[in-house]
Amino acid sequence: MKTEVIITESELPSDVVEAIRAGRKIEAIQLLRESKDLGLANAKVLVDRASQTLGPRRKRISFADRPQGLSNLVKSLGMVLVIMAAYYFYTTP
Repeated sequence: MKTEVIITESELPSDVVEAIRAGRKIEAIQLLRESKDLGLANAKVLVDRASQTLGPRRKRISFADRPQGLSNLVKSLGMVLVIMAAYYFYTTP
C-alpha cells in the first residue's frame, strides 16, 4: 500500500504549473503523478484546484457581443404573428 503524500498548490513542480497555465490539464495530471507518486484521483483534485487560480481564463460572451442577424428578427416577428393569431382566434366569437 502506498503511503499518503500531502502536497499543496504552492509545492507543485514547475512543469506541472506550466502545463496548467497552458490549459493542458491531462498533461499536468500525468506529470504530477510521475513526479510525486500520487494516485489519479488525488492528482486530478490538485490540478483542478490549481487550475482555478493558475489556469487560462475563458472569455465570457455577453448578450451584446452576440451577432445580430436577420434570422433573429425573422424569428421574433414570426413569434409575434403566431401570438397575435392565437389571440385573435381565441377572442373572436
